Amino acid sequence: MNYLPAKSHKFSNQSIINFIIILLMVCKLNFAFAASEKEIVDNIKSYIQNIQSVAINFDQSDTQGTKASGILVINKPYKFRVNYFKPFPLLIVGNKNYVSVYDYEMENLSRISAEENIFNFLLIDQINFDNQFEVLSAKEENGCYKLELSHLDSGKISEILFNKHTRNIETMTIVEENNIITLNFKTTKKITNINNKLFIMQDPDIFGKPEYLDKQHLEKNYQ
Repeated sequence: MNYLPAKSHKFSNQSIINFIIILLMVCKLNFAFAASEKEIVDNIKSYIQNIQSVAINFDQSDTQGTKASGILVINKPYKFRVNYFKPFPLLIVGNKNYVSVYDYEMENLSRISAEENIFNFLLIDQINFDNQFEVLSAKEENGCYKLELSHLDSGKISEILFNKHTRNIETMTIVEENNIITLNFKTTKKITNINNKLFIMQDPDIFGKPEYLDKQHLEKNYQ
């Protein structure tokens, strides 16, 4: 099935998938002050490899005035759920093989392979990272570390900003032809005992549309 975004929400399907997984990098990073480009990149790669299960609150906006908020739940390896809150009408669930996007407004399900997600690097091993992605730059600027990352197949580029002093990711920006999408990262919680059903997207034509979880009901599915 083909995903066609409703007019009431302007984030594109691919754009949302592109930045979603990067949210888990909000956990604290052990960057050295005055680190070289190689040191910054090596620290990021090492940090990514060590992340396991987290729940991350985020806000999302773009230059067209669209806003959204939600929680990313991730359980490595490979599993994640981007749980947007109403009124934003999308649910995104990923595993090793593919990423599923359900639109509650359009009542439509679409899927892409996991490799098509340019931020799949957060869920893969070091060898696949180097084969699929290129770090264009990693530098210090105005008290922050700025990272530019390119997906080799698509050529898509994103900019990630880390606060040098708090050692947290602050924002991520994706520049599109007619839009700029910004992610603002908030609290992160390490979690255990996750309900595996959070990472399953069944065919809505057979099993009915997935449950639209609010914050309270989502948090009951992990500790």
